[in-house]
Amino acid sequence: MNISLTQLRALKAISTQESITSAAKSLNMTQPAVSIQLKNLQEQFEVPLTEIIGKRIHITEFGQELVDMADRIFDEVDQIEQKMLELKGLLAGKIRISAVSTGKYIIPYLMADFMKLHPHVEISLEVSNRHSVLAHLQENTTDLALISVSPPNDVAFDSITLEENKWYLACAPEHATKFQAEIDTNNWEKIPFILREKGSGTRVKMEEFFNERDIKVDSKLELATNEAVKQAVMAGLGASILSNFSMSQEIEDNRITLLKYPDLPMKAMWKLIWLKQKKHSPAVLAFIRWISENKKSVFQAHFNTFDE
Repeated sequence: MNISLTQLRALKAISTQESITSAAKSLNMTQPAVSIQLKNLQEQFEVPLTEIIGKRIHITEFGQELVDMADRIFDEVDQIEQKMLELKGLLAGKIRISAVSTGKYIIPYLMADFMKLHPHVEISLEVSNRHSVLAHLQENTTDLALISVSPPNDVAFDSITLEENKWYLACAPEHATKFQAEIDTNNWEKIPFILREKGSGTRVKMEEFFNERDIKVDSKLELATNEAVKQAVMAGLGASILSNFSMSQEIEDNRITLLKYPDLPMKAMWKLIWLKQKKHSPAVLAFIRWISENKKSVFQAHFNTFDE
């Protein structure tokens, strides 16, 4: 039996993409090259690794067992590569980070200088809503999570506090006078509101704010990302609550105006969190240490968090 890592990577990509074409793109290979790798791998087994159902290629039960074994092999290979770099005095390894939607405006700056110092470290970043980010953390499919609404109390986390996050009530400049007048006369239902989807930290903060003050709002638009909400606000579709980190440039360019109301902005702290019992790799530990030591300078250098 002569199985290569390239063959196993091809099988793993096919199991994920359910398409040889998509698998080829993910591997930066041609479609015929991936097909050949799969064919050469299949010839070494008497049972099928894949099957065609409809127009998609699926992994058989035995094929999935092989993919699971391949994952363990890839982990071992990564550890060998990491050990070789460590012998040269270089830091290596993988860091998996999940960030809430608004966190995408922050996390690249927290990663950039660290990656310049440690070019052999690989960082994967997934951006999702708060519910999904916390689920990934508890399922151990990510090492670190960036959030700004506190995690639940039933799971033990460690964390680094980074910077204050502020949520403002925002609209397009052409609606500012009208919307502010409706707010001042407590006619919130006359303002079309744009909401984030349920499960997002911004939606949690928004509902807390309105429920605590018995404010009823009218909303016919719910969007899945902070960026989509911001674009809808700028397009004049209504008002919404947005983080200062997501719209500082748009305010400076007069594409978004802030509305005034007591107790706004809402405030919370950005935090980088991880499971308390998690045993981190040297790369993750180095990243946590670097963030702890450099967070202040990063925020001062890259963010203009305007005053209310």
